[in-house]
Amino acid sequence: MDAFFSLDQIQSQHQSQVGEQALHLSMCAQKGFPALPSVVLSAARFRNFLETIHWIQPLFADLPYSSLRLNLEDSQQLQSIARQIRQTIQHAELPELWLSEIQTELSKLPELEAAVILRPSIAFKSELPSQELADLIEPQICSLEKNSLAIALKQLWADLFRARNLVYWQGAKIELHQIHFAVLIQPIKSAIASGSLQGIPPNWEVTATRGLSVAIARGEVLPEIYKVSEDQIQFQQAGRQTIAYQIEETLMRSSISETSPVLNAQQREEILSLTQMLQFPAALDWQFYDSQLYITTVRYSNLNPSSQTSLDQDQIVKGLAAAPGHAIGSAFVLSDLKLSHAPIPAGSVLVTPMILPDWIPLLKHVAAIVSEQGGMTSHGAILAREMGIPAIVGAEGATQRIQTGDTIAVNGSTGSVAIASQITSATPKTIQMNTVWNATATQLMINISQLNSISAAAESSIDGIGLLRSELMLGGMLEEINSDQLSKQIQTFAESFAPRPVFYRSLDVRSHEFQGAPETNPMLGNRGTFSYLQDPTRFDLELAALQQALDTGYSNLRLILPFVRTIEEFTFCRRRAEQAGLFNHAQFQLWIMAEVPSVLFLLPDYVKAGVQGICIGTSDLTQLMLGVDRDQSSMSKVFDESHPAVMNAIEQLIQSAHRLNIPCSISTQAAITSELVDRWVEWGIDAISVNLSAVEIAHRSIARAEQRLLLNGIRKR
Repeated sequence: MDAFFSLDQIQSQHQSQVGEQALHLSMCAQKGFPALPSVVLSAARFRNFLETIHWIQPLFADLPYSSLRLNLEDSQQLQSIARQIRQTIQHAELPELWLSEIQTELSKLPELEAAVILRPSIAFKSELPSQELADLIEPQICSLEKNSLAIALKQLWADLFRARNLVYWQGAKIELHQIHFAVLIQPIKSAIASGSLQGIPPNWEVTATRGLSVAIARGEVLPEIYKVSEDQIQFQQAGRQTIAYQIEETLMRSSISETSPVLNAQQREEILSLTQMLQFPAALDWQFYDSQLYITTVRYSNLNPSSQTSLDQDQIVKGLAAAPGHAIGSAFVLSDLKLSHAPIPAGSVLVTPMILPDWIPLLKHVAAIVSEQGGMTSHGAILAREMGIPAIVGAEGATQRIQTGDTIAVNGSTGSVAIASQITSATPKTIQMNTVWNATATQLMINISQLNSISAAAESSIDGIGLLRSELMLGGMLEEINSDQLSKQIQTFAESFAPRPVFYRSLDVRSHEFQGAPETNPMLGNRGTFSYLQDPTRFDLELAALQQALDTGYSNLRLILPFVRTIEEFTFCRRRAEQAGLFNHAQFQLWIMAEVPSVLFLLPDYVKAGVQGICIGTSDLTQLMLGVDRDQSSMSKVFDESHPAVMNAIEQLIQSAHRLNIPCSISTQAAITSELVDRWVEWGIDAISVNLSAVEIAHRSIARAEQRLLLNGIRKR
């Protein structure tokens, strides 16, 4: 069996040897598209390598052919097994002959300079798509030296066995011997610009950034966005970029201050020409090396005549891209918010006027969600992101334009819905999250609500749960829950993260999301602690559940009160917490969400009343500072969490908390950028709490921000 393939050698029957990603790129190359010359190391080498390893643990003795059945609920066992496998792979020896063969094959590439990038190219024996697993495995950049190649190759292979990746393919009932793991090896050098292109002819979306696309992948820049329609490419949205990545023997990060558009007129014309060649749906990445445009990866294309998926060229619905990912399935359309007695078929695409949190048990089985209402920070969008379900919100007219039974393709990354000709297996769900390596002075925490998210978070060295959203955790059980049941759920989170703190935010029930009494504007209505004064029944139940958990020994629990409008509301809640016995536990703390602007002016009075810490909620703070209903998709363009007024308020809250000697954290749904984190860290934020999918990006941004502060301090001496 061949160990290496060039792009011009690959045929459709080679998919199990070269993986889907290499197959798609080769088909583009053979059709005359400007694909970057590449070498593919076949999947057989990965299996051969596993066979040569001397496994000390009996569990792994027959690893290449074993089922490796793991208990995905046992996070400690999962982390331990993942660590052992990865370390064994990284310390194993690669045959010298293999490395020489790789160097020989690479020497044949015309664009080869000093470095290469190794990308995963995966195929399954089943019909499941492999792109999501490939996206979870981080590409490796290395030099052409044998030692560097060996380290990068073993690191790439070892990444398959990260705990979060084990959760993915074990949860999808995929066994190791069914995974064909090839490696796509490409030359890499400094790029003028890079980005992505995706869409359905004749409509395309182009993202662009200076330098290599590493900056986009790590969330350190906001790329420019261009729209292509018919024979025109138009600038759509400005980006924000202060750093760029290039290759100077190794990957280098540098500061830039360019203000001109990323793409000049000639480069825009070349990308326009590429889209005109693409007479089929596609999603691909591109780079400009010198003046030459290259396609580096193809995430999806319909070039393969045997492909099971065929998309109509007409987009039928467009909305806000609320939760990334792609899915194809049969539509299940709700014309109102009343669920019929018939269950939603598993693997369906739910099309609904809005997403209600009490549908959580049903959402676990859908392939994707399309909602007519809601914004990026609505509870439905937050839920979809945490559960790993591709979702679109603000898709006006979706329930009229789509009929139950229509086969539709949902792109949660671009916000588009198109008719597809037939159903393929729905993309398995996953939460993308990498291990955090180095400790930072600024604590990094997570926003979470679902029990099945715990195992995906367990491998990370995060500092705790910054926001445990109770209303989303309870979902459909809101009316039936009792204190014993609630306490058991809270204890599960507390036990999984102990001794790290778990900040439980009490119920913030907005009537339109939980089908309560209709209100003219529920975002400003009977919600937060004001609702506790009207009827304290649920709040008392929560306090009883927390007290039960604290009595059981979970001393890492804290309580945050939501949407506090007045000191009187806080005093009422504190008194009831005292009566429930929570303050009998020495480590217990009572915080408030700092999201109503009045907190900015009255924080000293809140501290006198007993507030022990604040968590800045950027979504509601932005909504109230800018007068923008964050649930209205039509207002999304002016809902800006980085607006100067919002940033000024955040700075004042942090500084005021420090003067009052109380801790201050921030919980955000915003896209994490280095610019945002730089400011928060500079102002002295104690902790930043983000979604699971943003943990790695946030950690890198925090580490760099702290390093810059230290460096600036040294320079000023």
